[in-house]
Amino acid sequence: MGFMWFLPPTDLMARHNGTVVTEFILLGFTSRRDLQLLLFGFFLPIYLIGLVGNLALAILIRAEQPLCTPMYYFLSHLALMDLCSCCTVAPKMLLGFLKGHDTIPIPACALQMFFFAAASDAECCLLAAMAYDRYAAICRPLHYGSAMPQHLCHLLVATSYAAGAASGAIHSSMAFHLPFCSAHTLDHFFCDIPPVLALACANTDLNQLLLLAVCGAIQSITLTAVIASYGTILCTVGRAGSKRAVSTCGSHLTAVGVLYGTLIFMYLRPDGMYAPQTDKMASVFYTVVIPTLNPVIYSLRNSEVKEAVRRRLRKWRHQSCCF
Repeated sequence: MGFMWFLPPTDLMARHNGTVVTEFILLGFTSRRDLQLLLFGFFLPIYLIGLVGNLALAILIRAEQPLCTPMYYFLSHLALMDLCSCCTVAPKMLLGFLKGHDTIPIPACALQMFFFAAASDAECCLLAAMAYDRYAAICRPLHYGSAMPQHLCHLLVATSYAAGAASGAIHSSMAFHLPFCSAHTLDHFFCDIPPVLALACANTDLNQLLLLAVCGAIQSITLTAVIASYGTILCTVGRAGSKRAVSTCGSHLTAVGVLYGTLIFMYLRPDGMYAPQTDKMASVFYTVVIPTLNPVIYSLRNSEVKEAVRRRLRKWRHQSCCF
């Protein structure tokens, strides 16, 4: 369990008048019971679709030999990252809707922050790798094999996971080595970095600086790579007159724009602009909605994936008939 090193020791937990803060109270979206049940009924199907869609996509890509290409290799890991994101946040959020109230222990809060931050930053790095792969496939088709060898694909994925894990460990360890005073009500539905830092009764300038530096570096570098890659692609396919390729790039860029837009809004802004209600709505996009939409945007509109699904269904139907 290599991630356990950053969990806060007891003597570093918040103390106020001799009281140790051992858990946070999650306020969620609303205290009205009817709205809580309505939100539970709304978000439960979205979560289940995202869970099943990403898990099925990852398994399908690994099981179908025709999908053993760099593009689908990256897609399978994107599905795993989206699976991590939604499973880290959504179950706790749904439980809060169902119970009407919710709390989270400090160690669990630290783990939730770590896994979500790691998955989010790793996904940014992977999107840049996917953009480069599409650039190599469309703009340099004759040299695609040499531009995207297998060892490079493995290296890009491993680097994405490493960058995400490092970012998550930095933010979680720094946040939970701060003292938290008697105010332990977290005005959010999960342990995101800004609302947790807002509860600290100590100077958080270093945390804010690290948030800006680490997330800013990852998001700005990867976004630049994505824009450069897809910009070149659009110019190339535009001259060739391939409307289908332009449409595909447009779908990818839509997903990228929603993800980066919400992440930049949440993490790369002055501390004084923190607004809990607005941030909760923005957080829903990158914790629940985006992980659900990605399988549709990146794969289910793809003819090769559809054909792989049909082959797998025919195979299962044939096996069931044999029994």
